[in-house]
Amino acid sequence: MVKRITALLVAFFVTFATIASAAITMPLVYGNKNFQVAELQTSLKTLGFYTGTIDGIFGYGTYTAVKKFQSSNNLEPTGNLDLTTLNVLNKILAGEPKILSIGMRHDRVSELQTYLYALGYLPVSPTGYFGTLTFDAVSRFQKDNGMTVTGRADNTVFNKIFEVVDSKYVPYKVYNTYYVQSGDTLWSISQKTGVTTQDIMSANNFTSTTVLYIGQAIKIPKIIVPVKPSYGKYGEYLDWFSAAQYVFPIGSEATVVDYFTGKSFKIKRTLGSGHADVETLTAQDTAIMKEIFGGSWTWDVRPILVIVNGRKLAASMSGMPHAGLDAYAGGVNVYNRSGGYGYGPNYDYIKGNNMDGHFDIHFVNSLRHKDWQIDARHQAMIEISANR
Repeated sequence: MVKRITALLVAFFVTFATIASAAITMPLVYGNKNFQVAELQTSLKTLGFYTGTIDGIFGYGTYTAVKKFQSSNNLEPTGNLDLTTLNVLNKILAGEPKILSIGMRHDRVSELQTYLYALGYLPVSPTGYFGTLTFDAVSRFQKDNGMTVTGRADNTVFNKIFEVVDSKYVPYKVYNTYYVQSGDTLWSISQKTGVTTQDIMSANNFTSTTVLYIGQAIKIPKIIVPVKPSYGKYGEYLDWFSAAQYVFPIGSEATVVDYFTGKSFKIKRTLGSGHADVETLTAQDTAIMKEIFGGSWTWDVRPILVIVNGRKLAASMSGMPHAGLDAYAGGVNVYNRSGGYGYGPNYDYIKGNNMDGHFDIHFVNSLRHKDWQIDARHQAMIEISANR
């Protein structure tokens, strides 16, 4: 198992070396003028959607070409190059087949084999070649799951595979015993153990009025989150509330890798219940993050991988630090918090990183603060970084 995980991580970083050289890394809209627009025009001309001059100007001709491309690929035809459209464009340019069948050799075949191997259908490690063993594995998977047996794999087969993976790799609980010490509160015990106060209360049938006493034995639940199979540059698709928040608990440090640029920086999760509130570790990390977002802070979102404790999680980040000031102590009430948050607690705990406050990282089914609803923009980015 250790060898398999190590091999996957090595493949991940090798793959990202390729991604880092990609010419288009940012959303592009009508009116943009830069080399990335020229690259977009070249790509669209290669695919037969653009017939104009390669001039690097996102004008009406480019807008129309993008819109035609989106319509032909069942995407919302906005005419602007969002990151979902860019992801589809890259796949088509890479020659990714929509249906995998015997005789093919492609990274998408390796991805299919990774899942079939993890589920016990393929007896050998992934090779990238769709031979008779893969044909038999797909056929048996289809038969076991009530599908038409063809031996070929399209998006319907992949979606069923994801469904089976999600049902098989399910978190579970074990319990440890903690003895209450002088000065302990549920909050302090939560901080010591890395378990949420709500989970501790539920495990012990506590209420908000429960009084703790020294020496009291209480149960501390520990959530075991099995490692889900993932392939290459993609990450584990983990539900926030049942899994991801336990793999990436408060106080954990991690590495963020931007999906489209391959650039990376270090972070620490400092807060967050509906999603992860995180801060960069150093000023250099902050500079890299800002560069990823084009040199300015924005509420735009991007697909990322979060590398934590040897695991690679599919996630999405927004590019706007908020609710804090680096010049003041964390936790105290301050005025004029970043991001237009006004007066309130200073949610800035890492000092000297040239970032005021924290920024948001979302995982599957995580919630935004303003209305505690799932944010469709973030979920779309997570699907890119998990390839779902």
